[in-house]
Amino acid sequence: MKKKVFLNILFFLFLSYIYAQTKKEKNESVNYNPNYRYTSKQLQADFEVIKFVLEKAHPSLYWYTPKNIFQKKIDSTALLLNKSLTEREFYQLISPLIAQIHCGHTTIEPSVFYQNQGKRLPLDFMFKDGKAYISHNYTEQKEIQKGANVLSINGRPMFEILQKILPALASDAINEQGKWAILNDDFANYYDLLIESPEEFILTCQELGTEKITNYSITAKNDDFFKEYSKNYNQEMQQEKVLSFNILKKNQTAILTINSFLPLDIKNSKQNFSKFIKQTFKTIEKQKIDNLIIDLRNNMGGELLYVNQLFSYVIDKNYTFVDNILVSSDKKLPKLETNELTKSNVHNSKYVQQTDSGTFVVKEIFYPFLRTQEPKKKTFKGNIFMLIGKKTFSAAALCASLFYAYQRAVFIGEESGGGANGLTGGDFISIVLPQTNLQLEVPIERWSKKIPSYPYQNRGIIPQYIIEPDIEDILNGKDKVLEKTLELIEKNKK
Repeated sequence: MKKKVFLNILFFLFLSYIYAQTKKEKNESVNYNPNYRYTSKQLQADFEVIKFVLEKAHPSLYWYTPKNIFQKKIDSTALLLNKSLTEREFYQLISPLIAQIHCGHTTIEPSVFYQNQGKRLPLDFMFKDGKAYISHNYTEQKEIQKGANVLSINGRPMFEILQKILPALASDAINEQGKWAILNDDFANYYDLLIESPEEFILTCQELGTEKITNYSITAKNDDFFKEYSKNYNQEMQQEKVLSFNILKKNQTAILTINSFLPLDIKNSKQNFSKFIKQTFKTIEKQKIDNLIIDLRNNMGGELLYVNQLFSYVIDKNYTFVDNILVSSDKKLPKLETNELTKSNVHNSKYVQQTDSGTFVVKEIFYPFLRTQEPKKKTFKGNIFMLIGKKTFSAAALCASLFYAYQRAVFIGEESGGGANGLTGGDFISIVLPQTNLQLEVPIERWSKKIPSYPYQNRGIIPQYIIEPDIEDILNGKDKVLEKTLELIEKNKK
């Protein structure tokens, strides 16, 4: 889904994409000092860049936070830039401001240099009801059991740790699901950024299913794996087929699992989305399947074209894929210039028109998605059950909204991580701040999809059947969401 829009902002040169370091950057990385303190003037300069890009490029800056409230947050943050700060301290001030936008695609990340240094906690946690349970143990300390409830780290109660971390994480809508999905994968990195960077971690834990309290001493590890963001998701995409289709012997039921709509993930899985989906629905027709389960629980988004293709196989009438696409202006953004790497800059009067209300929307000539869409000649008319969860984000969340809007599926699982009314994404501006090297990413299109009479307008998609697996089920590989779905199918049969 993301098509990067690289830019120049008058007074600084754009640095290369996060993973493509130049020789100069490599030298800087070697000499990087995380304790270096930037002057107040340097910090204010970077802050002005952040404000400028947000205010000029973001199409829905005030979607969930009123302008006056967001402006107060900007003003209060600016007042704190009156002294020298390290990159980490600057990040701690800026990240809550970015999170206030309530857009999971609008992010601020530490520099590549910061990410490549330091040590991390060699554990992953799984969060449930505000509690942290050990899900992965990368140490050689076998006595540390999966499922243990982490009560405190280095004397800090877990609830206090979360009180500081959660407000700094970006997520869609008035919805913390996306934040928990992030922490399930990247707690160690955000603890390092927002709490402390110790050489040793003392964890006080309650063993699973008992009252026993145990303290564990764990040495911080300097390993690139622990510093990787979304490491578990990346591993899952490498180890499993992104797309899978299975027919159950019972109840004429099939399961279509789509773990990603991202073209690169699908390519790395040596699969082709269009061919796979076409063959899947041919098989569904041939096998006379009555019930189709579509599992999007691990799908964090990708290409919206794939979402449209999928839906065209399950609807028997013309439909509106997306209601409209908003942008910030119908002219090139002042002081922002895209380079020749992309031809997709939508800020052009040829592609954008101003509405009576003063907003700017993209014309059909730019995005065919905006035209009325037609279904396939042969479509699946049976029952559809869609499984969603906190990782269901971006294009996957819009997919859920589309199915929900046309009442084409029954939803089971947890509230989605993505918002129910669409997303801010499409094209992106990605820059490295000139002074501190923090990485800012800002989406420049808002894709809107309204669900008629949906009662939770500022939330994600909330399933008709909410099933939240407990820790024991997850650790034992028990899929309560799928079990509930099969139960519903059996009831419908009767």
